[in-house]
Amino acid sequence: MTKEVLVEYVKLVLEGEVKQAHLSGGRTADWGSDDHVADLESRCADIVYWRDKYPRGSEKRGHYRNVYNQLKKELQSARKRNQINEKQKTKKQGS
Repeated sequence: MTKEVLVEYVKLVLEGEVKQAHLSGGRTADWGSDDHVADLESRCADIVYWRDKYPRGSEKRGHYRNVYNQLKKELQSARKRNQINEKQKTKKQGS
C-alpha cells in the first residue's frame, strides 16, 4: 500500500466516509463493497425462505417480513454506495 493511498484512507475514516459492515461468519468489509452486497443478497434470500414457511397473517411471518424490509433498506444503501465506488474507480482509471 502506497503512502498516498494510506493517507487518503485515514482521511476518509476520520471524515466518516468509510464504514465497516459486519458480514456473515464474523467477517468485515467496507460498506457497499461487492462482498457486502453479496452477503446482504444472501441474507435476504434466507429470510424469504424462512418467511415463506409460515402462513400469511401469522406473527412469525410478520417478524420475518420486518427483518426482510430492514435488510432490503440496507441492501439498497449498500448498492448505492457500491455504484458510487465503481464510478470513482472508473474516474481514477481514466485519469
